[in-house]
Amino acid sequence: MSSSKARHAVERLLWTRSGERRVPSTRELDAALTRLRRGELFDLCELDPRGPVYLLPTRELVRGLAARIRELGARRVLEVAAGDGFLSRELRRVAPELEVVASDSGAWIDPRARMNQRERRRLRGVDVPGVRLGPEVLRLDALAAIRRARPDLLLASWLPPGKLLGRLIRAPVRYVLEIGAKGGVTPGAWSWRYAHAFCEELEESARCRLDERPGRELHSRVTLYFGARHPDHAREAVRRGDWLWQFRPR
Repeated sequence: MSSSKARHAVERLLWTRSGERRVPSTRELDAALTRLRRGELFDLCELDPRGPVYLLPTRELVRGLAARIRELGARRVLEVAAGDGFLSRELRRVAPELEVVASDSGAWIDPRARMNQRERRRLRGVDVPGVRLGPEVLRLDALAAIRRARPDLLLASWLPPGKLLGRLIRAPVRYVLEIGAKGGVTPGAWSWRYAHAFCEELEESARCRLDERPGRELHSRVTLYFGARHPDHAREAVRRGDWLWQFRPR
């Protein structure tokens, strides 16, 4: 298959002809991604005018998220940093009994806000799209959205590295379900000092912009943290010599 045909096949799985997001099956997405040349998935997710795209939700992932949320007994869900709100919309579709609200501060509407200096130099003169908020997405920062929605569970996908995830875990919620990626592009292992559980069953169907060869390596990491309103909420005191110490912010 030619490079252009391979890219077009992925585009058909991710968007309709009118530019609306789609949810493919994990199997068909994996097959299409494997045919792309190295680097093409990043270009598609970062530079396509319908983007940017970070998480590539599959049908199995959305159903798995809904099942896990039901198991936890959560009914009111707030997605923060939701961007276009696509994940929340799909979650409402498969789990209409859940009250799912999406919010985003709008900080990344300007594409330069999500770039580091190296990326700004490399992409100078390139038409890079900014994050476009969906019509149902509340334009509120995460903590303000929590105060307004009073959720049982926070859903956070591809948060930027930094202190935000820790603030969310310490917020007045029972659970924080975080979908991130390995390699430091989202909050890393330093967050594991908070009481948590790994969700390997969800990682099996989670795909993201880093999964160029999903048959060889997957990059998504799904972690359930126990928020401040959960009886098991706790933060480990990490000291020099502890395994987590190596992941501390520098």
